[in-house]
Amino acid sequence: MKALHENISLVARRLAPYLPYPHLMCVAPLDAVLRTLWRAQGQIPPAYWPRLVLLLLLSGISTVASLPERVIVGVWLRLRPPRMARDNAPVFALGYFRSGTTFLQNLLAADPSLRSPSWPQVLAPQTFVLGWAVLRYLFVPLLPLTRLHAVVPVGASLPAEDDFALNNMGGISVLAGRAILPRRQAFFNRFHDLDALSADEFGRWRSHQFAFVQKLALVAGGRRLLLKSPSHTARVRYLRDLFPGAKFVHISRSPEAVFRSNLLLVRELQRAFALQPPLPEDEQEEIIAHEYLATEMHYLADRAQIPAADFAEVRLQDLIADPVGEMKRIYRELGLPFSPNCEEGMLQVAATFVKQVRNRHPDLTERQRARVARLEPLAAAFGHASALDASAPETLDIDTQPRIG
Repeated sequence: MKALHENISLVARRLAPYLPYPHLMCVAPLDAVLRTLWRAQGQIPPAYWPRLVLLLLLSGISTVASLPERVIVGVWLRLRPPRMARDNAPVFALGYFRSGTTFLQNLLAADPSLRSPSWPQVLAPQTFVLGWAVLRYLFVPLLPLTRLHAVVPVGASLPAEDDFALNNMGGISVLAGRAILPRRQAFFNRFHDLDALSADEFGRWRSHQFAFVQKLALVAGGRRLLLKSPSHTARVRYLRDLFPGAKFVHISRSPEAVFRSNLLLVRELQRAFALQPPLPEDEQEEIIAHEYLATEMHYLADRAQIPAADFAEVRLQDLIADPVGEMKRIYRELGLPFSPNCEEGMLQVAATFVKQVRNRHPDLTERQRARVARLEPLAAAFGHASALDASAPETLDIDTQPRIG
């Protein structure tokens, strides 16, 4: 009997990458899905076709259902665009993938004066209040089927990454390559820092980013918007141009821990959503190391141009050790009011995220250690131990956080 269970488990693990789970783009408009699939250049092996068919079917249903609202809201935004004053510009949570940005975002989202997009809003950015309400009620019972919870804390009312919205509005996100078409990462990774985009591509990113923020502003009730996507770390100068007066909070973590965790993140993303085989491990590791270093170097270059009252920085280990104290400091540096309601909500978030047991990663290979050694400038820049010394204690397990919501 034990051998039978082991064989069933082995078969399940091997089939998992091909099973037709509801996709992260399953409620995106069909035109956005097709635009993304076009970049596959026909290279979607038959093993992934069941997943592809389910994606196209669900996206087609969502497209028809959301079309009236999509047209009406689009016209409304053109005729009556909401105004965003400089003193109410968004707050951006910055940091590379797995640096603690989700923890930081959830702490900030506990502030009643800030409004972050929810998962229904970022997964179906083409719709509006009615569609989001319907999806909100569908989201909880369908959540175990989406596989999103395998890589990030999700829930109908939890704060979400707006890069998912950009991906589901037209594949203008690094997520399209990292999670869906791994063999086309070179194309989609250009949407990370935006520097190599054509004028048309940059215009599409700018218009989609601004349009989504406008939609959120309509339902924010005058509150500041709170946005978090790791890619924003590499595009601060473009965000400052698009949203004058924006404020930024950057979080950093031991470079070795970030590198290790991203290896796991990419593997889980592709197991859940990929429509192509993964890249060779060596190639994927090089993409992560290069992008991580380049992202933070972009941020450090842009930081010099940000007014002192518009940015703050925090290390993950400090935020774990004293979440309320560090958040009060951040609010003082940004000139934002910190109310008693903030403290109460942030304590609840910190209690929910804390775990006793850390996730265990396999030891680094010599090849991986050489890549981590290249991240030494980041350890020095943000005050961490050597890039190859991740011995500093972390009582919060960023890689396997409890799924809340």
